[in-house]
Amino acid sequence: MHTQVRRTLAQSLALSTSIIIAYLWLSIPSLAQYSLQAFGACFIFYFILKKANEAAIWEVLPSTAVDEMVLVTFAFLILIGATGGASSIFFSLVFVYLFFVSMTMERWTSIIITLLTLLFFYALNPNISTQVEFSHLISIPLVMVFFLFAKYQYEQAKEKQTLLQIEHNEVHSYKIFLDQKQKELSSAEQTTLNWLEYFEKFMFVFLQPKLEQTLQMMEFPQNHNAVKGQLTLIRIELERLKDWFKKNRSNTRDEK
Repeated sequence: MHTQVRRTLAQSLALSTSIIIAYLWLSIPSLAQYSLQAFGACFIFYFILKKANEAAIWEVLPSTAVDEMVLVTFAFLILIGATGGASSIFFSLVFVYLFFVSMTMERWTSIIITLLTLLFFYALNPNISTQVEFSHLISIPLVMVFFLFAKYQYEQAKEKQTLLQIEHNEVHSYKIFLDQKQKELSSAEQTTLNWLEYFEKFMFVFLQPKLEQTLQMMEFPQNHNAVKGQLTLIRIELERLKDWFKKNRSNTRDEK
């Protein structure tokens, strides 16, 4: 908040100074006769500033840099003031200037500079003799109100678009998160199914037939060595199953 107030004060002071200098320039006859030359010099210096501010060649409009708007203010006002003020053929450039101010400066700066611009043209010619001059002066604050309203609408639309973009990014991120969790769940389910399938084969394809075969062989004493061999095979397979469980448990921990 304090930063915005300081920026508003700095902008208002800089542009107000430029308006006062333009008025003093036009009030001194020896300087006023060089107004067009001063406008041309400001025009050239303006593009030098644009280059110094690292602007692209096609970026003609002023940026938020105050130094650029100071030059624009002085150049526009001495051109219009030197060619007739409120009755100048170039008076429409005032609306271009107000547009620049509204889009690059703070809201209160725009309001203050609008009032000072109106006062500038009135001070150049206090005796308003025609309806055209009067309508020109009245149009200055009205046009600025329109520009500020348009800027407010633009900022609201831009803010809404930014919020929608943020919401879209969050939804996209959440979707990626859900997809990742779904893959992890599928992987866990597949691992569980593999365990169950292996365990089922061991129990009912290997162990159960071996036990039945061993029980049948134990009915005859002469089959003692054969029964011992069958039990040894069961023990070996149990060791393999234990190793398989240990290996899969280790892989599962590494994936987590």
